[in-house]
Amino acid sequence: MYIISIFVYKYKYMKFFTSFGFWSKKVGAKELETNMVFGKADLGYFVVLMVISLFYVVQNSPGKSVQQLEDAVKTMNLYEERLKMNLHSSRTAGEGTERERERLLMAIEERIIGFLYRIPDYSYMGSLETYLKYRPNLLAQFPAAVPLGKGDYSISSNYGRRIHPISENEKKHYGIDLAAPAGTKVHATASGTVKEVVYSKKGYGTYIVMRHRFGFETLYGHLEKVLVYKGETIAQHQIIGTVGDTGSSTGYHLHYEILKNKKKIDPRPSFELKMKIYDELFLSNSGTKGVE
Repeated sequence: MYIISIFVYKYKYMKFFTSFGFWSKKVGAKELETNMVFGKADLGYFVVLMVISLFYVVQNSPGKSVQQLEDAVKTMNLYEERLKMNLHSSRTAGEGTERERERLLMAIEERIIGFLYRIPDYSYMGSLETYLKYRPNLLAQFPAAVPLGKGDYSISSNYGRRIHPISENEKKHYGIDLAAPAGTKVHATASGTVKEVVYSKKGYGTYIVMRHRFGFETLYGHLEKVLVYKGETIAQHQIIGTVGDTGSSTGYHLHYEILKNKKKIDPRPSFELKMKIYDELFLSNSGTKGVE
């Protein structure tokens, strides 16, 4: 959440305005003066900042965000219809049709990127799957795969409330636990940069945090080995470590988290997203070739 601050200096005091309300902080003075007098310039400045702040709050309200996502889907649907017509006529058309096709694909990609930046979690991804097949390269830039190889793991604990295996208290689990043998290779679920590598005997133990595009981050916890370094650029599916039981752990497993705009979200819907869309793309291309 962005915070808008308004600073009005008077007798060594500051007033802060945020989207959550007003609060005051004393700076370098012993007593608060209540007879502060604002001139016309101060008042005008304050009103302008109030209007800007109100505009920000309205633009970033949940209802506004949902409407923007719905509008993006409608626009992509129109582009897709035009693209289908373009592809249908491409056999007899010339360079003009090819240029239009590229413009439509670029327009769809632009809307997809805007959509990915806006979504708060994967519950909105279903509206986007239809269009990602036109720009499948984007699937490498945000978490869209499983961090362990197929058949190498089993889900031992999902995202959500649970009884903690060590404290035995009910609390929310902000990731997903994948039980796997010691030394199992851990893969980056998206391309990005290693933000942090931590070695600890508590909590997540040895873990890696990666930063990806569109406001996504991933965390890989309880690792036995780390095979990357802070600041390193990583490709999707690249091996970054191995499964361990470091930190607060009851057995060998990978604790995996996804963060979207600093908020921890359910990782499960991201599993096999890339595979699903590529399968659909393969079937679509196979069908086209069959017609020809």
